[in-house]
Formats: sequence, structure tokens, C-alpha cells
Amino acid sequence: MSRAGRRAAGRCSLVLAAAIGAYWGAADGQDSPSLFHGGLFLHALASALLVACLARAPRSPVGRFLGAAPLSRLGTVSYSLYLWHWPVYLLLGEERLGLEGAPRTLVLLAVSVALAHISKVLVEDPVRFRARWAKGRTGAVALVAAFAALAALWTAVPEPRTGKGSVDVTRLVPDGGRRADGRAVVDLHLGAGHSIGVTGRPARYEEEWAWDC
Repeated sequence: MSRAGRRAAGRCSLVLAAAIGAYWGAADGQDSPSLFHGGLFLHALASALLVACLARAPRSPVGRFLGAAPLSRLGTVSYSLYLWHWPVYLLLGEERLGLEGAPRTLVLLAVSVALAHISKVLVEDPVRFRARWAKGRTGAVALVAAFAALAALWTAVPEPRTGKGSVDVTRLVPDGGRRADGRAVVDLHLGAGHSIGVTGRPARYEEEWAWDC
């Protein structure tokens, strides 16, 4: 990338930013199969290349846009935001908030950013800059309080529910059908006229089965 000209890097950053934005619009969240068949890897690769291009051409149109003050301030809490957004998403579900769609998304963003800022000020910065209160007895009290808060959060986060149309293979029980090779056969009906066949054979222990879909 260091050999690339700034103009070429600027054009490349524009193409990468457009491709990432298009993928955001095309991907149907966690229901998009492409995410788990190379989509997430390609997204990460494109993002890394975009960062490299912007480091080479920071004054390009994309660089000036991403370098705006609001986005720069958001970047200072990006790691905390990465840690907080998922538990917030789980805790503040549609049923609990009574909201869905864009209104719920705005609430989730606001809560996540607020928690990210608080944890940056109270946890990250004192550790990074060796604040006086983070040492000795007060530091120990803060550490214990942080672990207590994490334990409370762990118990509060609900267990993820199995998605619609998915199968928990750990709970499959053979229905007594057997093939000629001795493998058990289970038919799974997923609704809407869809079904799949699953075969299994005894694994290492009698109570364990290895299933092939």
C-alpha cells in the first residue's frame, strides 16, 4: 500500500466504502446465509483495506467524511462499544422495550454509546493513564465492584432462543428406524412443507450419537 499513489488509494477507498455500504444494505442481518459463507471474512478484509487506503490518502473524500468530529469521538469509545452492544441487544428485547424496528435500534444505540463512554471514563482511562484512585484500596474496591457488576450482568442476560426453522441436534432422539447399515433415521419437519432427513450412528459411548444431515 505504501507504493500506491494517493490518488489511487483515494479511489480505492471510495470503491471499498461503497461496497461495504452496499453489503450492509443487502445483508438481512443474522438471517443472511452469506454472512457465514465468507461474507464476514470479506467484510473484515474490505474494512482492513479501507483503513490502509485512508492511511495513505487521509484527505480523500472518504477520509474527510470518516474523519469528521462526531465519528472521531465515536472512535474513542469504539472498543467499549464493541463490548457493550451485544449484551444491550439481548437485554433490551422487543418485548421488554415495547419497541421494534428503527425506534428500538435508536434506543439500543443510545444506551450502548452511553455505557461505552461510562466504562471508558471509569475503567479504560484510569488503567491506561494510571489514575491515583485506581491504586491501593480504592483500586481494589473498584475491581471488586466491576466483577460484581459483570456477574450481575451475566445472570441478567437471557439465554439465546433457538431461531425459527433451526434444529437443536443435541436433543435429537432416534425414532427406531434403521437403515441396512445399522444407522438410525430421524425425519425432521420444519413447517411450511419443509423437512430434512438425519441419520446417526453410535459414537464413542452408547448414549452419544453422531448425526449427519
